[in-house]
Amino acid sequence: MSVRKLTTKLAMLLVLITGGVNVSAGDHDLPPADPFAFDPDFHWFEPIYDADILDMKPKKRAHTGWFSTYDRIHLYGSRPEQTDDINDSNKLDYGGGHRYEIGYMRPDEDTGMLFTFLENSAGAKDGLRVDALNRINDEDLDGEPAFALGDNRFGLPVFSEDGNVIGYSRRFYDVGLTLNQMNMRSYELSKTWRMEPYHYGGILEPMLGLRVITADDGGSLSVLRQPQIDGIPFGTSPYVQPLIGDEFENTEILEQSIAEIENNIYTLQAGFRYFKYQGRFCYSAEFRGFTGINLQCYRSQRRETTVTYDGNDVGADVVRNITVTNAAQFLENEEFMLGFDARAELGYQLTRMINVRCGMQLIDLATGVWRSSRNLTEQTGGLLQPTIETGDRNQHYVAVGYTFGIELNR
Repeated sequence: MSVRKLTTKLAMLLVLITGGVNVSAGDHDLPPADPFAFDPDFHWFEPIYDADILDMKPKKRAHTGWFSTYDRIHLYGSRPEQTDDINDSNKLDYGGGHRYEIGYMRPDEDTGMLFTFLENSAGAKDGLRVDALNRINDEDLDGEPAFALGDNRFGLPVFSEDGNVIGYSRRFYDVGLTLNQMNMRSYELSKTWRMEPYHYGGILEPMLGLRVITADDGGSLSVLRQPQIDGIPFGTSPYVQPLIGDEFENTEILEQSIAEIENNIYTLQAGFRYFKYQGRFCYSAEFRGFTGINLQCYRSQRRETTVTYDGNDVGADVVRNITVTNAAQFLENEEFMLGFDARAELGYQLTRMINVRCGMQLIDLATGVWRSSRNLTEQTGGLLQPTIETGDRNQHYVAVGYTFGIELNR
């Protein structure tokens, strides 16, 4: 093809494209919305005055375009349901996490999209901290690591498990029983619609979308067995027990039973957001109901660590440190899941586009959650020995607490 023919065809193609755009533009009163058309002035910190707010209708105060929020959340989580021996399933344990939102509201059609990510962890443990048999590693404290690899160990031994606990100047074990361990993450993608303001200025935004939740529950039991030095007993405890026999005078054994449960929840979600401006304040309430399926996986394993020293006094060197485990065991299950998420917040407008807010939040995974449980077995002498159980596969999880955060163009 010659250069003249190629130039002619490109010119004709350009004329057709520009002509089509002009004709298409003439058929519409407004150009199509461009989701990347940010406010070129970025008036995020522009001050807003009470006179401006009083003269502004609710429809105009509701922002359009891109928006985002961040909240620090403190949600207390409920414990797993237990047998008749332990009645603490209504106990709430402290938890914390974060909530992020990002979305876009079209200014021409009052519809948009919203993505929300939430993470919150709650936990509690019954236990104690027990010194290792040698209590400290002298070489760590003197800056002379054992079996050092030149000058690149920063005063640490080659075998880090033989040294002092990182951040401390001694060696110890944290033993005990997990009472509550829940790590929850939620991912939401919703289509939103903005309704016309009500008579008193309130605005309703219905939403419909998908929600994926990962709720990882766990349980563990750690028991330390140590010899009685010079025959001196150290009391009775389900978490620290004597190691009998002369062959164990320089040995300690840490026994751990571990259970991990994955709840992978896939749901459909419907809800709404209602908000109303009053002066610089914004009152808002949100409700989301979701239902779907929970694909569950249970994993259990037992681990035993045996440590042998060259003595049983302070600063004794580790001769051998070996950890063995049994084969991990798995179970799977499927459950129907139902739950809801409710929020109530109060915001205060600082600038044209920045608000601060605080509020309350309640998340209820009402059915279909697999959680571990524990039991107490009476041993000889009346000592109660805790054990880790598989747990009911159709439990609930409640997280409730307070939040505070910041809004940008929300």
